[in-house]
Amino acid sequence: MEDKVEAARQRYNELYPDRPIKQIGDTPDVYYYLVMMRGVWENGTPLSDRQIKAVEAITPPGCFS
Repeated sequence: MEDKVEAARQRYNELYPDRPIKQIGDTPDVYYYLVMMRGVWENGTPLSDRQIKAVEAITPPGCFS
């Protein structure tokens, strides 16, 4: 799954170099926005700032303990 997500991130960054995704976070939003919504952003609608932040988000250490 990680390869699929990274390939989607690279493709997104090729299409929208002015709105890059700098890192892949560790939340379920990564798969949702990069894989499940791929048809939307591949057809000319880039992710919003909020969506990019959700893809880049990292869960804080100790958040589930």
